[in-house]
Amino acid sequence: SDIPWAFLMAFLAELQSKRAGGVSALKQVPQEEKRDRSSANVELGGTDVLEDEAERWKYFFESGCQAWFDKIKNHTFRSTFVELKREEAEVIVEHWEARRQAAIPSDESSETLRQKQDTLENEALHKLTSLTSRLDEAVKVECGASPVGLAFVKLSTRSPKDSRRALANAEAAYRERLEKDSENLKDDDNARWKILSEEVSQAGATRTGHDAMRLLLDSERVFEDLEYALRGPKAAGLGSASNNDYGLSLVARAWDPRLKLESEFRGIAWNNKLTCLCQYFHPLYFEELEGRKNQIQEDCLALYSSPAVKAAVAALGGSCIIDFAWLGPNDVLIVELNPFDGVCLGTFPASTGLFLWDNEEDQIIMRGDAPFEFRTRSEPLSRGALKGQCNPDWRRIIYDESKM
Repeated sequence: SDIPWAFLMAFLAELQSKRAGGVSALKQVPQEEKRDRSSANVELGGTDVLEDEAERWKYFFESGCQAWFDKIKNHTFRSTFVELKREEAEVIVEHWEARRQAAIPSDESSETLRQKQDTLENEALHKLTSLTSRLDEAVKVECGASPVGLAFVKLSTRSPKDSRRALANAEAAYRERLEKDSENLKDDDNARWKILSEEVSQAGATRTGHDAMRLLLDSERVFEDLEYALRGPKAAGLGSASNNDYGLSLVARAWDPRLKLESEFRGIAWNNKLTCLCQYFHPLYFEELEGRKNQIQEDCLALYSSPAVKAAVAALGGSCIIDFAWLGPNDVLIVELNPFDGVCLGTFPASTGLFLWDNEEDQIIMRGDAPFEFRTRSEPLSRGALKGQCNPDWRRIIYDESKM
């Protein structure tokens, strides 16, 4: 979920010039340009820099797992943290930059390009031997705690769910499942979406630190966060990358097979109040949710009201995105908390799901100025609507379309 640089710069400039005008003065974003703003990928420099960019940088990186895990460790999935040294982060960033350079269009065959990328990956892995060893120890601990012997590895900010290696594995598993039930699935877009979503999620599971490191090296999201953390904002006197407060880590979490697509829900906390809730995988329809909504809402609100969760939200300034795992009646865990500043971080539709920050009525709900609301889909989306939710890779897989 990348943000087009030119669009983001125009957006930031618009915010700066119209900040005094309030919400109604903000520029309306064309639908085709609405993307995920969970990313820390913010271009800095020149007249487009927001005056408070240093604060936003600080908020983004201080909202990672290390800010809230200890406060809610009895209400979230178990985790093991692994130190990620500055010089190791630099290796990952340099690897991605070299990989980008190698991918510049040329007369080379795809096989030659793949060999170049494999060489770059092996060089990076060699430099990261110590980190991989530390990560492997954490992965083994978490795999030992998982009923299926798997773990999930992420940065303390974001996960490598955009890994193309993981997507390739998911695609293979998806096509295998389709072959077994092709007649029933060929006209059911919602069901095919569910299958690919399940397999993409499963493809992020790992049993070794080496395999986890390969996913991390294959993720642009990981690159973005590390590059931004190392560089730091150039505004507000924070200084250069050599003296900003770098503090990212890796996190290994035990894989819990109870966490399914239909059991994850996203809430918005604003001014320390849980204002709304919706299904996490918002393009999909889950028939099984129709009779459970009241119970799910009651259980999520009860967990949110606990002192531990309230303290974790307060540690993020009182406003954040909060993901719940509803595992059954009276059995809810927090998946994670993520930054939500009402300006840039977390405010795009891919992050807010069935609520739209740019919609005035929705924003009133999200700000807590209207009664709490819980939304789920009441019927499957049409094929056209689902296609509109796809990135080119998913569209190619689900609809057998060529990459655009």
